[in-house]
Amino acid sequence: MKQFDLRILILAGLIVGWQSLSHATLFTRITAEQGTLEYDLKSNEGNGWYTEPGTDYRFKVGFKQGERQSADPILVATLKSTTAEHFAGNSALQLQIDARSETKSKGATYKVAVASVKPKDPFSPSVSEPREWFHGFAMKLDPGYYKLPAGAGQEVFFEQFHQGSPFHPPISLAIVNPTDCAAMGWKDAGPDGHFALVLIDDDHSPLTSLPGKPEYHDLGPVILGQWIRWVVRVKPSPSKPDGAITIYMNGTAKLDLSGLKVGYDRGNPQYTTHKPQSNFDYVDVMLYRPNGDNFQRVFYDEIRFADTLKDASVPSSLPGD
Repeated sequence: MKQFDLRILILAGLIVGWQSLSHATLFTRITAEQGTLEYDLKSNEGNGWYTEPGTDYRFKVGFKQGERQSADPILVATLKSTTAEHFAGNSALQLQIDARSETKSKGATYKVAVASVKPKDPFSPSVSEPREWFHGFAMKLDPGYYKLPAGAGQEVFFEQFHQGSPFHPPISLAIVNPTDCAAMGWKDAGPDGHFALVLIDDDHSPLTSLPGKPEYHDLGPVILGQWIRWVVRVKPSPSKPDGAITIYMNGTAKLDLSGLKVGYDRGNPQYTTHKPQSNFDYVDVMLYRPNGDNFQRVFYDEIRFADTLKDASVPSSLPGD
């Protein structure tokens, strides 16, 4: 076999473990079974790595902790594998952020994010290529450890397509609190808030210094204590309104949008000091929320990134469950 062909097969094995590259539409998959987290709060507060048996692929885990600019950061956001919950197999990933109110920085935020795609991955989605990408996962919010931030503009994010710092993610799934639900006219909002798709493009506040407001699309009241199967379909189009986004919940298209800008145009002259990445550098499941007396615990299972809906979709049941 030629050396070039051998390298391709090795790369495919590292990414998906059990598929040949010629059929590798499922680029990454997290089963949450027997995984290991490498993380040291003191030596590298912002970064960790999650791995699972059977593959050498390392999933990037990003953190934002308490007092993170000090010599002694405080553990607020955590990730672990737990057998207390599972959608498939025997375990799930537990992401949790504890209540904390920082007095030195009222604008502090806390985060734990697991990347299905990270920079320099060979399958990192190009923003300029009009190709479809799919991010799927099963998620369950713990009703026994759930309190939303109460202030205006204080969402809890649980999924994102990111395009480089300091830009806001152009595509994200969030939980909108009752205060903001009321302001947007979502009249059936209870105390648990609403799920929402949040879209940002060149004209809708990509940076804090630029005008415009994000667009919010209502996905209905939050469901606690039940597994929800999500798929986010993204077709980028940063410079003209030819993009599309579909949000699937439990196998049904909850929201289907087309004819819109998706992503940031790197060639846009308004980007001077900072320019967005040419790819979606991170595609994450996450908990990301503001400072204050609020807390959340969420379980994730069967996290997938693919270029087909079929491969990204989590079945309602899996063989062996």
